[in-house]
Parts: sequence; C-alpha cells; structure tokens
Amino acid sequence: MSTKSAEDMLALLDQVDAKFDLFLHGVSQSEIENRYIDKARRVIVATREYAEIVRAQRPDVLSCFAPGAADSSKKTNVDITLLTFGMAHKIRSDGYRKLGEILASDKRSVQLEISTALHDGTSFSEDFFSVGSEISEVFNGNVSFLGFLADDEVSRRLRAADALVAFFPSGVRENNTTVLSAMAHGCAVITNLDSLSPSWMKHNDSVFDISQLNTFPTNADLTRVGIAARVAVSPYSFESLATLLTDTTEQ
Repeated sequence: MSTKSAEDMLALLDQVDAKFDLFLHGVSQSEIENRYIDKARRVIVATREYAEIVRAQRPDVLSCFAPGAADSSKKTNVDITLLTFGMAHKIRSDGYRKLGEILASDKRSVQLEISTALHDGTSFSEDFFSVGSEISEVFNGNVSFLGFLADDEVSRRLRAADALVAFFPSGVRENNTTVLSAMAHGCAVITNLDSLSPSWMKHNDSVFDISQLNTFPTNADLTRVGIAARVAVSPYSFESLATLLTDTTEQ
C-alpha cells in the first residue's frame, strides 16, 4: 500500500495487526511518527543523535546507520546508445513502442538512456516513475533511468549518444528545445513529423520520422543525418533569436 498523505499513513497504521519493525532515517516528532513508534515491535534509527530523541518514548530504540549506494562498476557495452530527455509529463510511450518493434528485428544491441524533469507546478507521482517502467518493457529492460541532469551533462550525453528519441502528441515543432538541442549537437533525432513540423526537419535528411521507418538506421545514416541536422538548425540559435527580438525595424 502506497502512502501519499498523513491520512493514508494513519489508515495504514490502523490496518496493521501484526507487529512490525520501524526504521527511521530521521525524526520529525510528529503525531503520526509517535504513533508508529508506539506500535512498532522494534524501532531502529539511523543516527545516534536521533535515537536519543526517540529513547524517551522507546527506551529500547536501536541506533544504526544508513548505508550509501553500492559500488556499481559494471559497464555495459552496446552497439547503439539512444537518449531521451524532457519533461516527465511529455514522454509518450506509443512512439517508443513503435521504435521497439523496429529494433526487435535489428541484431545490434541497444541501450536507451532516459532523463526526465518535473514541469513547473507538478510533483512526484506514480505516473512519474511509470514512465521508466513502461518504456523499459518495450526495450526488454535495456533502459537506464538517469534522473535529472544538469545542462553540461545533457550536452555530454548528446555528444556521446548515437541518436536522440523524442515523440510528441501531434508532431515535432520548432519550439521543441529537446530536439533543437540534439540537432545543434550533431546528434541524429528520431521523432514524429506532421504537416505543421518545420520544413527544415525532413525525414532521412535532417531527422528521422518514426512513422516512415521500417528498419533502424545504419550507423552511417545516423552520422549523416546528425551532420545535416547541425547545418539545418544552425540559423535557429540564441544569437539569431536575440537579433530578431531586438530588431526595431517596422514590419
């Protein structure tokens, strides 16, 4: 049972009949926390400092620690690295499903790296985490969830990736900064085009349209389209936008 609020926490406690062990990373001294401490069979706290606070309520409290992340030195060598990043609420699984079908007949090994961010005004939810699991099923688990990346790390990942994948409700637009960023880095883009997509985004020229792909592009084609993408997007830089915005010439 997932708990999302104080009411949920209290409801869960009322449903618990069997004794349970309680591990506290920190101590808030809230009413809910105190009730859990009272009902728990054992109370374990991650620092000696916090354990002393709890000891007045539970003299049998155990002082412990919180271990750090395990050393993950395993490296996966794959033939193709795909990257996708953007707002979590905009990631659409249907395009990835079609991509997964195409890749199913490709003998090359593929790794999809996902970096997401929360949009202003939104918060963590189960849907946020299902993004990774849903797409992971399409790629048979060959997915690495990167979490939030700073701009410099996004840039590094774009330079290292073989292609960026990004799909939209209707089609890619000239305000899709994810796509323009990849193109500016010379990274091939696999996306979805429609009649309102910019004319300088052309299938098998400056981008790949998922609806027109039957097989996954060769490494040579990925390189070719990435180079063409950099040229196609070059007029659409911050400098050219600043010139446009500061142009006082009457239209």
